[in-house]
Amino acid sequence: MQNLFKDLESLLQQEQSFISDGAILKNAVVEAALNLDSRLLELLMQSDTIKSHFFTEVSGVVVFDKVKFQDFVSNKAFLPDSYTAFKNRIGLMSSDNDYLSQSRDVVLAWPYKDCVLEGGMTKEDSGRNEVFWNTTLAPDDITRLFEPKVLTGWERWDAEAVAEGKAKPVEKVSEDDNLLIKGNNLLALHSLKVRYAGKVKLIYIDPPYNTGNDGFRYNDRFNHSAWLTFMRNRLEVAKDLLSRDGAIFVNLDDGEAHYCKVLMDEVFGRDNFVANVVWQKKYSPANDATWFSDDHDHILCFAKDKEIWRPRLFARSEKQLAAYKNPDNDERGLWKTGDYLSNKSKEERPNSWFPITHPKTGEEIWPPKTTVWRFNKEQHERNVAENRIWWGVKGDNGSPAVKRFLKDIKSGVTPQTIWKYEDAGHTQEAKREANALNAGSPFSTPKPERLLQRIVHVASDEGDYVLDFFSGSGTTPAVAHKMKRRWLAIEQMDYILDLPNSRLRRVIEGEQGGISKSVDWQGGGSFVYAELAASNSTFADRVEAAQDTAALQILREDIQNTGFLRYDVDLSAFDTKDFSALSLEDAKRVLMDCLDANHLYVNLGSLEDADFDISDEDAAATRSLYGIKS
Repeated sequence: MQNLFKDLESLLQQEQSFISDGAILKNAVVEAALNLDSRLLELLMQSDTIKSHFFTEVSGVVVFDKVKFQDFVSNKAFLPDSYTAFKNRIGLMSSDNDYLSQSRDVVLAWPYKDCVLEGGMTKEDSGRNEVFWNTTLAPDDITRLFEPKVLTGWERWDAEAVAEGKAKPVEKVSEDDNLLIKGNNLLALHSLKVRYAGKVKLIYIDPPYNTGNDGFRYNDRFNHSAWLTFMRNRLEVAKDLLSRDGAIFVNLDDGEAHYCKVLMDEVFGRDNFVANVVWQKKYSPANDATWFSDDHDHILCFAKDKEIWRPRLFARSEKQLAAYKNPDNDERGLWKTGDYLSNKSKEERPNSWFPITHPKTGEEIWPPKTTVWRFNKEQHERNVAENRIWWGVKGDNGSPAVKRFLKDIKSGVTPQTIWKYEDAGHTQEAKREANALNAGSPFSTPKPERLLQRIVHVASDEGDYVLDFFSGSGTTPAVAHKMKRRWLAIEQMDYILDLPNSRLRRVIEGEQGGISKSVDWQGGGSFVYAELAASNSTFADRVEAAQDTAALQILREDIQNTGFLRYDVDLSAFDTKDFSALSLEDAKRVLMDCLDANHLYVNLGSLEDADFDISDEDAAATRSLYGIKS
């Protein structure tokens, strides 16, 4: 029987939907058995021992005894009930009351964050009725979605190309190339995984906050559980991209940060949670706030493997260094005093309760009754012998202090979990930076370069890969570039050309905004730009841009003639009379719902397909990215 337990446990570990935090979910297995889940049955049939125990052949047909199997799994001898088993049933649930960690649904979205916030738009303006979309795909609907994609429009920008205003062709993608990719970030991440899995040291993302006032309003169709699924899809592939000593930082506000923390516990493992950094994003209160002035963001930090990940230290400020002096000309250099008393009691540390003789007065000095010395008697005597005790300039202080030498302590300051705007910048600073680069920037909540500088410094070294798959205005790659990191950035919206692409070219020129002066940035470097080769995504963009039903009528015909329709699409929706009677919003919904999300972009397997007309240059660069020989 014990062998049967072990065989079954080994098989179930192969199916992700039965696992949470490395533990098997009994209830999920039982439910799958009762529903005759094909994934479970295929697993069970792999073991002759299990097959002989739970399957019976009747007239040439193999029959599964689900009742016997349920009784077996429910037996306490198999994965006995424990705290671990119980905690794995605690988690986020979708609107269908299914555990999010067990769901394999995928959420795609058009468009992405901040696109609703046009230049100069105020909060009051953002309430108007925009038409945005999201699509949730069940596992059965996903066949080609995560296959690597073809990329087109390859351009290389270095100092020479920027000076001439003309990009260079891309013949080869090297390990040192920085990449800026336009396209759906979920699909782009799966494409990057082919080459960069396990190589990215730092991921920073500033995802949509799902507040109702940003680019995730989607006419209330993009609800809380859909947002969590959307995030989970991307975090799972992000984890695959991280190196073992890498870490991810996720910037959110109060609306979703706490739910995202639970989600990331599931994806990265609760034991790999490092910190919730609180960033003070405003330098003055919002006095028009109804309740509290929203002055901070959360930055959730998870390590791929917390046992080996360590943050880099911050350099000491001039103020911190000024505390170290050398009034007695000690040959060991600068020092500052530390408390000689401990916060422990006599009961806790009896060996540290003893009198110290004052060297000038000869008086016996005892610690207060409520505490003890920080050192025991033997350690204290060593401090005396090594001249590590300070009694003041005149030697007449009433109690001792210990000398802490600058050379003996850490080479920097351990990062704290509260980052004040004086050190990490604030939103007004970020807006000034964005407007200096592009007047009328559409971003309402850009992040200051100083904030990214701290994150990049804490979590990476020169030459490491830094990834941002919600690139927005390009702050992360700009800062990473100035700090001599390699970077990968993804953005779906058309403003990628006017904002991150343009911004990064100015970085190469040596622009002096943001952190440039503090890191002595003089320009240089290069990056490669490419786009996921569009298929159905072209139609999605045209649907979004359509201003009237006449434009949609033309688009309807184009989709029907050349688009990839869902296999289960209701073709009656294309009846001209019925379609014309729809409102603009409903007509857009019909067209978007008819598009097959598996064909948003051209898959690598279709690289040679003449229907997609991929140029020889784009094909060669795509092969180089994936390491495919011509």
